[in-house]
Order: sequence, then C-alpha cells, then structure tokens
Amino acid sequence: MTLAAACGWSLVRSLTVALAAWPICHLLAAWLSGMERRQRRLAWIALVIPFLCPELWAGYAWRDFAVRLANTGLWGLFPMGLISWSPQEIVARDAAVDELLLDLLLFFRAVPVGTVAIYFAPSPPLSREAMHCRKLALLAKATLTRSASEGVTAIPRWRVGLVRESLKFVLYGRFYTVLPTAVLVFLVAFQEFELASLIGRPAWTVWLFDAQVGGLGIAESLRLTVLPVVCQCVVLAPLLWMILTSRSNPSADQKHTRRLSRLTRFALWCVVIASLTVTCVVPVVLVGGGTAEGLRRVAQNTAQFRMLLKEIFIGIAYALTAAIVSAFLAATLIRAARTSRWAAVAVFGAALPGLAGSLVLSLALIHLLQSPFARFAYKTPLSLVTGLILFLLPRAMALRLLLSSTGTSAGLHLATLLRESGTLSVRDRACEVAWQMRWRGEFWGVALLSYWVFFDLTLAYLLAPVTIVSAPVMLYNQMHFGKNAVLSALVFLTVLVPVLIFTTAAAARRFLFRWFWR
Repeated sequence: MTLAAACGWSLVRSLTVALAAWPICHLLAAWLSGMERRQRRLAWIALVIPFLCPELWAGYAWRDFAVRLANTGLWGLFPMGLISWSPQEIVARDAAVDELLLDLLLFFRAVPVGTVAIYFAPSPPLSREAMHCRKLALLAKATLTRSASEGVTAIPRWRVGLVRESLKFVLYGRFYTVLPTAVLVFLVAFQEFELASLIGRPAWTVWLFDAQVGGLGIAESLRLTVLPVVCQCVVLAPLLWMILTSRSNPSADQKHTRRLSRLTRFALWCVVIASLTVTCVVPVVLVGGGTAEGLRRVAQNTAQFRMLLKEIFIGIAYALTAAIVSAFLAATLIRAARTSRWAAVAVFGAALPGLAGSLVLSLALIHLLQSPFARFAYKTPLSLVTGLILFLLPRAMALRLLLSSTGTSAGLHLATLLRESGTLSVRDRACEVAWQMRWRGEFWGVALLSYWVFFDLTLAYLLAPVTIVSAPVMLYNQMHFGKNAVLSALVFLTVLVPVLIFTTAAAARRFLFRWFWR
C-alpha cells in the first residue's frame, strides 16, 4: 500500500467519524447544560474518561479481535448457502470487522473532544436576538423590493440578497461551531497511530512511522508528510476563522438552552455508558484475564520490576517537566492573544506544530536538530523535552481556556486578602479555599498533560536518546509478538502507576505543603 492510499483510508475514516460524532456532541452539550451541578460533574467524568484512556491500553486489549470473534463460531451461525467463506472472503471479513472496531473506538474517543469544543466554544458573532431582528428586517426589505421588481424576467435581486443573508445566518449563527468542532474531531481520528497500528488497519501515520523506523531518510520522510499536512491545514482553516470572528463567551448554560426529551436523555446516557464499556471496561476484562498471574511473575522477577518502575518514573519526570513548561507558556500566550486579533493569530501559529500531530512534529524536529547549529541537541534529553513541550502547547492552551471559563476571580481575590490575616487558622482556611478554587484545577491540568504525553509513543520513539527507552516504547515493541500474562501485567502497571502517583500527591498535598502555606 502506498502513502496516498493509506492517507485516503485515514481521510475517509476521519471524515466518517467527524460526521457521525458532531450531532451526538451537539446533543451532549445541550444535555450537560441542563443538568444539576453534581449530576453534571458525574456525567462529565464518565464522558471524558474514554478519551483519557491510553490508546496503547485499548489497542493492546482489542488486538486480534476479528480472529477471536471467528474462533467463537459466530460466523458459523450464518446459512452455508448464503455466504461461502473462501480465503479471500475471510480476510476481507476480518478486515471489515477490525475497521468497524477502529471506527467505533475513534468515535468514542472523539465524542468528548467535540462535546467540550461545543460546550465551551466562544459565542457566535450574531446572538439569537440579533439573528431574529435581522431576519425580520430582511423579510420587510424583501417585501418592499419584490413589488418594485415585478415584471422582471431575470432572477430578482431581493432573492439573491435573501440567499446571501441566509448563508450568513448559517455561518454566523446556529451552525457557527459546526466546522471548528468537526475540525477537532477530525484531527483526533486523522492523527491516530497506536490504535490503527495495534489493530492492524491502514493509516498514514502507521505507514510513515514504519517507513521511518525501517530506515527511510529524514528528507524523504518530510517530503512524504506534505500530503497529510495539507489535509490538516485545509481542515484547520475553519478553526482560525472562528478565532478571528468570535466574541466573548457567556456561560454555557446561556448558550445551550435546548430542551431534550426524556427518551433523548436516556439515549445519551446509553451512549456514555457504551463509550465507557467499549474503551475501559471491556479492555480491563480482555487484559485482566492473565494480569493476576502476570503480576505474580513480575513480582518474583525483581530486576524486571525495578526496570519497569525506573522507566515509568523517568518518563513521568520528562512528561511532568514538559507539562509545567507548556502550562506556563500557554498562560503567557493566551494573555498576549487577548490584546488583539492579530496576536491571537500569532498564538494560533505557535500552536500549529503541536496541532500537526506528534509524527510530523517529530520528523520536523529531527530534520532541524540535524542541522549544524543544533546538532548538539540531537538525540539528547533536550530534543525530547522540546518535542514534548511543542506537542503539549495547544492542549495546554485549551486547558487554560477551560480553566479561565470556569474561574471565580472575586473568590480568589477574597482568599488572597484572607491569607494576610494574623490568625493562623484563617490563613490556613484561606489557602485551602485558594487551592479548591484555582490550584486544584492547575494541579490536575498539569497532571492530565503529563499523563497525556507520557503515553505518546511517537515522540519517545523518535526523539528520545538511545539510553532512554520509555515504558510505552518497550511495551509497544513487545505487543507485536502477541499477548501473554507478563505483558498484560506490565501494561496494567504502566497505566496504573502514574495515576497512583498523581492521586497520592493530591491526597497528601495538604499535609506536605502546610508549612509552605504558613
């Protein structure tokens, strides 16, 4: 298969996922805005977890699903005269099953992204009230100009104006967030690597990654990225258009006022539960069969266990460093973007390397670092950290915008004033209030970025020094040889240990940092 064919597969798959996910995302945004606060928090957690579930975990769990499905005897239930399973038909059948599975996994991963984009997107330039007034004015104008144009055989000018104004209503009104949301959903599916590689379906990322690892020259690899980059730049144009034309963002509850029927709300709960089941619960069941035995073997092999923990902690250290730096840069750039629209365009340009995907970013950095003036940093920790920061920068900007949209500056200012109190208990309570209102979000934002980039396989594979082999890279290399109990246990530990680290730090922070507050 050529790169153009693989890119075509990815393009069709991503467009299908985007078109299927957008209506669900729109309904989910309206559904969430109509909930009470506690119920909404639970729904958000259940909705976002499938996106946060590492692709390496899900891909390993669902690997060889078509073969396991054939071994269950399901296809034998079909009448023998209806389908004759020749070898070619069996291959095509298994490929179709794997493709449907990949599309379903990408759909469930893309729905949270699209829902967040619609829920927190800036308001359109035309409010509903303004659209209604313009519609009434346009109808009145059409009535006046229609009487003046009677008897003219050509297309009346008032009808042309009506079509033009109707298009403006569509672009700047109700469907203002359709294209930008579809862009983000498209990018999530188009840049996917781990799921497509482990499930065994064609994708431009898999083709180019295998070619690069197989010895293809970096100049030739960059030349081959032109087609995927052009596809992504074309779909990123609506996002830039929204940045230039958007206005201040009111609360989400004011934007999404659509009332949903009880049946629709029940169906949306079913979608969320199905997403959790397919991306999280079923992989736990599929992988967990031999995990207990594998954990026992890993515990007996202390050298292997120590090596895994070392790789996890080193990877977390790099990821945490990149997350902190990218969060600081994101806050600085967003403050600069609010000064003018052209500053916002410049900030959007700074986020483009990360939006291009980890594979394109890695290849571009390799080419740059092989130049004479930057060769000292090639295949060093500096090259890896730089790639991680650039990859996280647009995601850190998105998290910063989400945190700022839910911030309460008045409460934070009051907590700051209370920290100047001479009473120790008051200062302690003020610091706790400040943590709950701001720093908790900052902490979990950095933790999310760290966890996100820790499992990015491409950056670690192509940019890390030879002396550093991260846990995801080591596991990915072993996954191509099949499943076993020890590998399942190692995957389980790699997913669980970072979660335990951040959870323990959050639980113990009041005791560990009490002296700092005082």
